[in-house]
Amino acid sequence: MTPEQTIAAIYLSILSSPAKIGLYDNIGRDPLEIKSRIKESECIIQEHIAGFYGRDPIKASESIAEKCYSKSISVVVYNDDGYPPLLREIHRPPVVLYTKGNLSFKKTVSIVGTRNSDRISEDITLKISSSLSDAGYSIVSGMAYGIDRFAHLGALNSGGKTIGILPGGIDTIYPYRNRDIYKMISESGVSGLISEYPPGIQSGQKWTFAQRNRIISGISPALVVIQAPKGSGAMITARYAIEQNRDVFVCSGHAFDENYGGCHELIRDGASIVSQVEDILSVIDPEYKMAERGSGSETSGKTGEILINAGRVTVEKQVKPDFSLYTGIERDLLESVFSGITDIDLFTRKHSFSPDTVLRAITALEIEGVITRKGNKIVMK
Repeated sequence: MTPEQTIAAIYLSILSSPAKIGLYDNIGRDPLEIKSRIKESECIIQEHIAGFYGRDPIKASESIAEKCYSKSISVVVYNDDGYPPLLREIHRPPVVLYTKGNLSFKKTVSIVGTRNSDRISEDITLKISSSLSDAGYSIVSGMAYGIDRFAHLGALNSGGKTIGILPGGIDTIYPYRNRDIYKMISESGVSGLISEYPPGIQSGQKWTFAQRNRIISGISPALVVIQAPKGSGAMITARYAIEQNRDVFVCSGHAFDENYGGCHELIRDGASIVSQVEDILSVIDPEYKMAERGSGSETSGKTGEILINAGRVTVEKQVKPDFSLYTGIERDLLESVFSGITDIDLFTRKHSFSPDTVLRAITALEIEGVITRKGNKIVMK
């Protein structure tokens, strides 16, 4: 793509009625050619973009291109070789993608689930993500709280690749609590970020999350759903995956756990149940050779141990979050909790802080959503 073609593609992507102007019927054509056929009366910019870049689509597209250049953001057009191949197959794919980092779409699996995850589902997510990563797959998720976070962490901490799909501009961190994940992906050298929204555009409106979800499902041949209630965002992603003819895998959870209600619904609709990573690999990778299994509740081999057995989860190693963004007592608290000291009084005595200072730090971290207090104990969220 020439710079002029890229700017023309950005121009097309920010118009408010792409279907009306026949964009999707001609999406594979030269963006300059498509742009030349559009009547001036049809060139109305989308409201959420107009609020940031103004109402003139020509000036806005040029400003977006300049901002991308200044911030080292790549603009990948539908016609480009670097555009995710499977994403071209979905209904009304993004005309352009804004990307940062190194992106590999050769072998990908998407993982989603509830923001209000529990420890068991988080451990399962870490295990699935790290094992798929060890098998050479890039892990795709939506950079949200809960399951998304642990999907990214599982890949990052095993030295693998992960792709974060953002619900706003690629330079806006949302949710801000996951800024450590954003930083880890940006600095990994092998992972990357994707958004269909121009830089500077804030997320927060529900429809942007739904739009983001269709990319999460569309970019991979398979979607793994872990702990998803009925009506959740993860279920929206699952429905997109079904419409896009992707393989859908589900962790079943407890039969009467409402946080798994969406998963149970998907199982009734024909989704595959996951009890070990091989259940996924044996479907999406026909050449994958299952490792020799040990006896009982364990599985040996390159993907590690069995995931679920009578409600218990085995995790080979605990993943340490990045605490470098915190300083002083807040960092000491997080390091202490991670090392196993969760008693507030014990922490206070060990570090010689005043009780008021400790409680203020705990409150600040609780508000940020990093920890939660249960009686006199602190636990990581």
